[in-house]
Amino acid sequence: MSDRLVLDASAALAFLRDEVNGADVAGLLARRLGAGVTVVVPELFWLEIVNVLARRHALPMEQVLAGIRHLDSFGIETVAGDRSLTLLGLDLVITHRLSAYDAAYLALAVAEDCSLLTTDTRLGQVAGDRSLIPFPRAIHETRASYESSTPMEIWARQGAYLAELRRQAEAGVLP
Repeated sequence: MSDRLVLDASAALAFLRDEVNGADVAGLLARRLGAGVTVVVPELFWLEIVNVLARRHALPMEQVLAGIRHLDSFGIETVAGDRSLTLLGLDLVITHRLSAYDAAYLALAVAEDCSLLTTDTRLGQVAGDRSLIPFPRAIHETRASYESSTPMEIWARQGAYLAELRRQAEAGVLP
């Protein structure tokens, strides 16, 4: 795995708000930063932080800004989303029934070949060995399907589209 680490909003909020696992997250993050690891987040991370602090917890703007400044002190690198990450996220949504938001964090960790720091039990279970906090493995049963196509068959039909995305990325013209 790389010298990068994806931080999700649940973990960031756990230590910002001194929630359950907050001290564990802060310690883990401090050790990784001390070892020279770069923390990366998808764009939506900042919106999630603002939403939870300002709307769910109704904190005044000064406290929300203080939380953002505290996160900024870690030198977090924000990774812009693109279609390839979105498609990887889509696969995680369909295959593991994650929310699109949670899938964005795991898709970034997969794309960066790095670990994921989350306190979200479901996301941590799906992330498996990528998760820095060990979660008990959930029993996973295959869902009954009434569809005629498996996810693999659906992806197979998207080959031309994926090839075009790769061509555009290699040519440097992917938005």
